Amino acid sequence: MGALTKRRESLIRSLAVRHGRKGSGYCLCDGPRASGEILKLRPDLVEQVILREGFEGDFDFPVSPDLLSAAEFDRIRNTVHSQGILLLVKRPEDTPEDEPVRTPFVLVLDRIADPGNFGTIVRTARAVGLSEIWLTDGTADAYSDKSIRSASGAQFALRIRRHGSLEHTLQLLKKQGFGRVYRTAPAAGANVFRENGLFDRSVIVLGNEGGGVGAIADSVDLNIPMPGDAESLNVAQAATVILFEYVRRTFPC
Repeated sequence: MGALTKRRESLIRSLAVRHGRKGSGYCLCDGPRASGEILKLRPDLVEQVILREGFEGDFDFPVSPDLLSAAEFDRIRNTVHSQGILLLVKRPEDTPEDEPVRTPFVLVLDRIADPGNFGTIVRTARAVGLSEIWLTDGTADAYSDKSIRSASGAQFALRIRRHGSLEHTLQLLKKQGFGRVYRTAPAAGANVFRENGLFDRSVIVLGNEGGGVGAIADSVDLNIPMPGDAESLNVAQAATVILFEYVRRTFPC
């Protein structure tokens, strides 16, 4: 059995909270599913692999793993039911503001705070073939252990861009030719299934779970028709509907 240095243990503990992650350059990945994705997608970012005694998994590790006793492994983790594998991972480098956009349309997450919603949206974006997502300040940390676990590591397959406020984000996108902005709205606006040009050099903004998207000058409200009596969809559900409408139009069966 191995043991972590006090310095490394302190680092791992600090990464459980946003303040500790800020400026550290690292993040944590817990569990075989997300770990497997990161090991496949970005093995170059894996700094350390820590295994709990008795862990069973067939992975190709880029570094020699450290094997800890059950007691020591559980002591450094804040997960109630740990699955026996923990990766210390370098955070991907930030994307410069003027880096060209690689997608036909841009999905912007505005102050989406819940890591579960964030992770679901990221997984869906990856599934439909998007290569990047833009976040505004106030959106969940893309590289918290909860976000990574929720997304099953899918954020490491995408370019996650965070450039400040929604206003600044839209200004940057306008400079790159993404001038048409759609603002998701629960009860009115353009029909997501009928709006022409919805996915053509456009921006689609999904808003905060409680407050939605704030006012955006010259934007178009975008609505998902709901024949039932529900007031609105969960933001991750709404993202799934919109993103797979893109698939329906782009890759017809």
